[in-house]
Amino acid sequence: MIVSRANELRHHVDRIVTSRAFSRSRRSCEFLQHLLDKTLAGQHDELKERMIGMQLFGRDPAYDTGEDAIVRVTATDVRRRLKRFYDDVETDIRLDLPPGAYVIEFVEQAAPPEIPNSPQPSEPEEIPQPPATRSSIWRRLLPVAMALMVLGLLASVYHYRMPSTKADRLPWAAMLPRREQLKIVFSDPDIVALQGLTGSAISLTDYADHRYLPTQQLLDHPSSVIERLFKGYNVPMIDADFALSVRSLLPSGPINTYRARALQSQDFKTEDNFILLGSPVSDPWVALFQDRLDFYFTYDPKRHEEIINNRRVGHGETSVYAPTSPGWGTGQAFAIIGLLENPNQTGHVLILAGSNAVATEAAYRLVTDVDSIDRVLQEHGIDVYDRNAQFEILLRVNTMASSLDTFEVVACHRLPETGH
Repeated sequence: MIVSRANELRHHVDRIVTSRAFSRSRRSCEFLQHLLDKTLAGQHDELKERMIGMQLFGRDPAYDTGEDAIVRVTATDVRRRLKRFYDDVETDIRLDLPPGAYVIEFVEQAAPPEIPNSPQPSEPEEIPQPPATRSSIWRRLLPVAMALMVLGLLASVYHYRMPSTKADRLPWAAMLPRREQLKIVFSDPDIVALQGLTGSAISLTDYADHRYLPTQQLLDHPSSVIERLFKGYNVPMIDADFALSVRSLLPSGPINTYRARALQSQDFKTEDNFILLGSPVSDPWVALFQDRLDFYFTYDPKRHEEIINNRRVGHGETSVYAPTSPGWGTGQAFAIIGLLENPNQTGHVLILAGSNAVATEAAYRLVTDVDSIDRVLQEHGIDVYDRNAQFEILLRVNTMASSLDTFEVVACHRLPETGH
C-alpha cells in the first residue's frame, strides 16, 4: 500500500505541512518530511534516534542522546500537531507516529457504513389510548428529572473547576507545561551591584563567559571586593514570591527555577518555556530577545541607568521612555511584559522587566492578575485564547519612597508572528 500510493501520501504530507497546525514550525515540517522519505524508501534502519539526530540535526555520531533530546522532543511536537490537524480535517488516510517509534504508519480511514433504504412503513391506524395513570406519568417524568440532576451536577463541577481555567488564557496559556518544562530565570542582583560599582554595563557575551570586569577594572578594584559581591548568590525576594504565584496558577507540570548566572546560551535552544525576570542589567539573557521586542532597553551611560526605546511608535506614544525614579526614591519608572516565541524552537518566552526593581514588581502583579491582564489584552484587540498571539505591554509605574504606588498601561502592541 505504501509504495503503490507514494504520490498520494506525499501529496497528503504536503497538505499537512502547509496546514495551520504545522505552518509555524519549520523544524516539525522537516522532521515529518524526513520520516516520510525514509519510510517510503524502506530505510527503516535509519529511522533510529541517533541516525535522525545525525542526518537531520547535524549531531555528532557520538552525541549523548540522553542529554540531547532534540529528536524525542521534535517527535512529540509532531504528534501533537498531527492530532491538531486531524481534529480539524476529514481525510481518507491518516498518518500515525506511534510513541517511541519513528517509522510512519498509514491508516486508511473506513468509509461510514451506508444505511440501506427501507420501505416507509404505512401510517398506523390510530388506536384510542386509555387515560394515563399516576405511575405512567412518573415513568415519563423520571428521565426529565434525571437529566436535570445531571445538568445540575455538571454545573457544580464546572463552577468548582473555574479557577483552574484561568490559566487557559494568555499569557499563561502559552506557558502551560506539558511534556516540556517551564523554566523561571531569576534576576542577578549581584551583577547589578557590580555594574553600579564600575559604572559600566556588562554585555551578554561577557556575562555568558563569566567575564564580569575588563582587565583594567580588575586592576582598579581589589579582588576581595569582587569576591565579596559574588560570594553565594542572592535571589530577590519579589522573584521568589513571583515563582510561588506561578506555581499556584499552574499547579501541575514541571516548573523549575534557575539562577541567571548558571545558564549558558545553549540552554535556550530547547523546546521548553522560559520566564525571564528583570531587565538586561539585572538579567542579561533578556538581550537574546530584544530584537524581537517593540519596547526594548538600552543603557544610558550619562544617566547611569536604563531607558526604554519604542521601535514602532503608535498614536499617542513616544520614541523614548526615560524613568525619573532611580533604583530608590520617588518618581516614575517603566516596565514591559513581553510574550514571544523562542526563535527556531516551539516554546515561548515571557519577559517581565522594569527600569528598577519596583517597576519589575508592577509587571509581576499585572501578569499574575489573570482577569486584569485579560482585560488589557482584549481592550487592545488581542484574543486571549489565541496561543499563537505575541504581544508586549508597556507600564508606567509611580513609586513612593522606594515602594510601588500605582501603575498604568501606556501601550499594548501585538508583535509580528514569525515561523519557527
